[in-house]
Amino acid sequence: MASMARTSLIALAAGALLLGLGVILQQQAVPVTAHDVFLDGGAACPGAPVRILEPVQSAPAAGSLVVFHGLGANRLVMLPLGRQFAAAGFRVFLVDSPGHGVNPAPFSFASNEACARGVLARLERSGEITPRRTVLLGHSMGGGLVIRLADDFLAAGTIAVAGAPVVRPHRLPANLLLVAPQFDMPPILEQERELGAAAGATRDSAEDFRQWRGFMLLRVPWQTHTSPIFSPGATRAMVRWALNSVGASASPAPRVDHRTFHGALLGLAGILMMFPAALDMFAKLAGRQPPRNEFADADVRIVLLAWPAAGIFAAIVVGFWMPLSRLHLFGGDYLGSFLLVAGLPLAMGFSSRVLLRPHRPGTAVAAATVGLVAALAISSAVGGWSNRNLAELWPIAARWACLPLLAAALLPACFAEECALGSPGPWFSGRGARRWLLFMGLRGILWSAMLAAFWFGASAALLPVIFAGPLGGVSLGARIGADLVHRRTGSATGAAVFDAILMAWFVAAVFPLA
Repeated sequence: MASMARTSLIALAAGALLLGLGVILQQQAVPVTAHDVFLDGGAACPGAPVRILEPVQSAPAAGSLVVFHGLGANRLVMLPLGRQFAAAGFRVFLVDSPGHGVNPAPFSFASNEACARGVLARLERSGEITPRRTVLLGHSMGGGLVIRLADDFLAAGTIAVAGAPVVRPHRLPANLLLVAPQFDMPPILEQERELGAAAGATRDSAEDFRQWRGFMLLRVPWQTHTSPIFSPGATRAMVRWALNSVGASASPAPRVDHRTFHGALLGLAGILMMFPAALDMFAKLAGRQPPRNEFADADVRIVLLAWPAAGIFAAIVVGFWMPLSRLHLFGGDYLGSFLLVAGLPLAMGFSSRVLLRPHRPGTAVAAATVGLVAALAISSAVGGWSNRNLAELWPIAARWACLPLLAAALLPACFAEECALGSPGPWFSGRGARRWLLFMGLRGILWSAMLAAFWFGASAALLPVIFAGPLGGVSLGARIGADLVHRRTGSATGAAVFDAILMAWFVAAVFPLA
């Protein structure tokens, strides 16, 4: 325990240092004036939240840039990129699509497109933008959207970053730049090839831009689906293209300055490093004194038979009946229902290894309280900090309302996983490595079952499949946190409560409202 406390204090000091450095970096970045407005996007989203970045005064006036984010993202994800355009003289409008970020309007692909058209029409009517002095930029779902808008809005230029597959408009957008990361999804790469073939060769002369016929397929090596919006090289190319599109080719493109973004990442790392010290305090207040080992490891052979069976069972059941259909989270209702149906038989089968052991009265309640408080504390801290410059991860009321039901649905699967993994041993040991491999295997089995259901048409839930990366990253972080809770409480119950709430918070904060 003394060694654990010393480690927590060292992590606390390092975390506070990183948090301080993050604040300093954010203050040193190029200042950009920002304010939020709510625009009438029509019946699809009567109050679309838009963050406006005013151009840096030292930069020559260029034009306007309207930015649309991807599926499951929000306007703050596009903020680091938007800042670079503001530094180049653009007035930037970052739009929260329906069901995303702080926009409570229900999401559908049709409502998303209708909202974008409504917002552009509203900005044009009010004189905020002039089409031939405006560039549209979108990433992923937003990239496909800005291509679709070519039939309705005659923008000076269009920049589609890893644009999602869409039904092509009747005409190609004027001065179209396609940013194609090397390691993107095959359907997106195929659409980019088709658009490139339709447009012909690269056209980037001054005359091409004046005639609204500019085109370039910018292939970005060693980049994934999302990384180009944070890449200095890709950002410089996008800013240069936008300046050329609005007739400001003589204006210099300023040096890319991502200090605000890097500061936000450093601060986030600092908050995470401070978590063990906070957890020590929660456990001490709850009077928890963890034993050396709560229960022995489960038979891996039985575990590896039980998890695929539960995944197949859940895929079949949820294909006909979705218990969380009223959750109103696009894809989150399927994910929660799937894990609930898979987790209940697993929890019943493996819980006897924990629940039948002798416990002092109130032990499980105290451990669950520690897990609950710790999960709410870390999610609130990360969400609050992220809302500064990273992503809108502090949920609005409609999202917070989803959290209790979603956490309850995830709890059986998280508890069964804790029972199957056994008590955490030393971090760097053969047993620790085997435990991590088993954890990743169990999560991978359930995700593979969801993928198979989608692939064979038994499910239309695309988001849990394409969100494999973010869900995997949060799962790893939640696993580390759950192990820390387990070590300090000696309880699988406390660890499971922490894991369920943290995963539910991420799904409620990120998956679109429907």
